[in-house]
This record gives sequence, structure tokens and C-alpha cells, in this order.
Amino acid sequence: MNVNRIKFLIAGAVLLSAFLFLFLTSFQSENLSYFLTVDEIADKGQSLSGQGIRVEGKLVPNSLSRNSKAMRLSFSLQGEKSVLPVNYTGVPPDLLENGFPVIAEGKINAQGVLVAKNLMVACPSKFTEMQKAGEEVPGAADHLRLINISAAAKKTESKN
Repeated sequence: MNVNRIKFLIAGAVLLSAFLFLFLTSFQSENLSYFLTVDEIADKGQSLSGQGIRVEGKLVPNSLSRNSKAMRLSFSLQGEKSVLPVNYTGVPPDLLENGFPVIAEGKINAQGVLVAKNLMVACPSKFTEMQKAGEEVPGAADHLRLINISAAAKKTESKN
């Protein structure tokens, strides 16, 4: 055999094994997540424990609890029939308010709570769809009003 041919075969084998390794390990990534609804998560129960999931639901009114010092949030997402509790540590999205569609990405813990790594408020086109469906969609001016109402409600709760 020719020396150049041997070098070519060795380089080909190295490249093939590298691609094969990357292909096989990509399916074991923590970033791989299933997109499920709140109701599907409730139906599957503990079988999803520890798996990466992505879920969309509406923020349940008055369920948003903030701990600004620890940068922790807890809230519930509403499905058609079920509610999913969510805990998140980090900087929340700007439009995270009651009734807004939220996409949370993370893992379900043993208690059935989604421990979210990422939070996103659904894209503004979703608000257009909400408007077409006859649902009330807050505008930019309403956003500040909602924040003030939420802050006032929390002050009232803390006094009681």
C-alpha cells in the first residue's frame, strides 16, 4: 500500500469516529427537551421526573411570587384542565405578569414542580392571536399599570 493512501485512511477513520461520537452524544444532552402542554405533564405525572421539558401556559392570576434579593420566582402555569407549579432563579422577562402566555424550560423535580432554567414570555404575535380570540391583551401602557397593581396587592398581602 501507498503511504499517502494509509495517511488518507487514518485521517478518514479519525474524522468518521469524531462525527460518530458527536452524533451519539448529542442525544444525551441536557438541552434536549420535549415541548409539552400543562395538561400533558399532569397526565404523565412522575414519569417526566428529571427529564428536560419545555411547557407553555398562561400565568395563573395572583400566583406570581417574587423574592428580589434571591432572584427567585414561583408561579403556576394554567393549562386547559391542570395547573403546573414553576420555580425559577434568575432575571425574569420584562413582560412576566398575570395572564400572559409563558414558555418555561427546565426539569420536573420529585415534588412535581418544574424547576425552570429559562423563562420566556410568548412572542407578541401570540398577543395578536389572543386579541383575535376575544381575550384582553394589555398594551405597553397597561404593562406599567399591571406592575403597580401587582405591587400594591403584594403590599396589602404582606400587611395582613
